Amino acid sequence: MRTVLILNPVAGKSPLAETQEEPESIEEEIRTALRIYDTEPEVWHTTTEDPGERLARKAADEHFDLVIAAGGDGTIHSVASGLIGCDSILGIIPLGTMNNLSHSLGIPSSVEADCAVLARGETRIIDVGEINGQTFLEVAGIGFEASLFPAGEEIKRTGLLSTVRGVIMGLVSLFTFKPTRLKISFDEKKMRPYDAIQVTICNAPYYGAHFQVGPDILMDDGMLDVFIFRHFSKLEYLRHAISISQGRRVFQPKIVRRRVKALRIASSDPQDIQADGMLCGQTPAIVKVVMGALHVRVPSTHVPGLMDDTALEEDFWQRANTKR
Repeated sequence: MRTVLILNPVAGKSPLAETQEEPESIEEEIRTALRIYDTEPEVWHTTTEDPGERLARKAADEHFDLVIAAGGDGTIHSVASGLIGCDSILGIIPLGTMNNLSHSLGIPSSVEADCAVLARGETRIIDVGEINGQTFLEVAGIGFEASLFPAGEEIKRTGLLSTVRGVIMGLVSLFTFKPTRLKISFDEKKMRPYDAIQVTICNAPYYGAHFQVGPDILMDDGMLDVFIFRHFSKLEYLRHAISISQGRRVFQPKIVRRRVKALRIASSDPQDIQADGMLCGQTPAIVKVVMGALHVRVPSTHVPGLMDDTALEEDFWQRANTKR
């Protein structure tokens, strides 16, 4: 199996990162672990100019079988974006701060275990989301949460100054954000009005600071899970975010949930949009699921964000019968 390792040489530099090793030692550790399975990858490093997407496209064009992304969620998302629609398989070695995608796919947090998954795991096909042409693997958000994301990214950077700057940015967003009236259409049906502070569109169960809005979200069901936070105050939304980040889920009747293939969102005033933590313009928004867009290597055991074998079989027959 032709294999390339796309490594972010500065992965794990955040004080919040799960790993704190030097890049040279991480690279050698990965090489050593892969040699156990008779795999000697080519190694390409990401740069500021190319965080991984162009390298991944190059790997796919050169017909590499396995393209391993080693880095944080940003690196993994960039590499994954370059592999969408290709036959090359995405392998993941999480080295970042939150590692949400690896949590969603049941991928372990040690290099040795990750390499065992790459060698002995199985290949599954997952969906991705798209909002205004921008790909997201985990989540897209519109409203209050999107306005806070830049502050969160700043806090994750190394250094006290970045932390202070991030806190100030967050406070400014908190006090200046103004909710607006939204109109939302699900699967090309009639637009409906909502007074909502936030709309969260999930492809994966984990995002952000290990937020898990819904524990039953799947990445291979051909659907997006949409959560509309109606009539929330800013304080209520922050309390809710803290609660789910700590694994607590209190029933909240103000949240409307829909499972759809596509939606359109318009607002009376422009609202920020984020996709996997990156700001990408403002409303209006057109969102859709891209089914079966990405091949990814995962453990052979049960994976939280994927269907189990029984559900896969049921889904296969449902889709087969639909096509008749």
